[in-house]
Amino acid sequence: MVVSVSAVALIGVSMTVLMIAAMLYLVWGALDSDIHSPSPGESEQPELDDDESGDTEEPQSELPEGSSA
Repeated sequence: MVVSVSAVALIGVSMTVLMIAAMLYLVWGALDSDIHSPSPGESEQPELDDDESGDTEEPQSELPEGSSA
């Protein structure tokens, strides 16, 4: 029983070290790539569907007093 517990602990520690090494390798690879850099020619501002004037085409009616939405 003692041998199996130490084997499980050894396997668990080794797998944890390998997982941490794999994550560090992936982060190191992501830092060198240009995947997170902005695309050339793209504007800095995102395009929105809102009007610049802020008015909608159809005016919304107001609720009478005492009514809830």
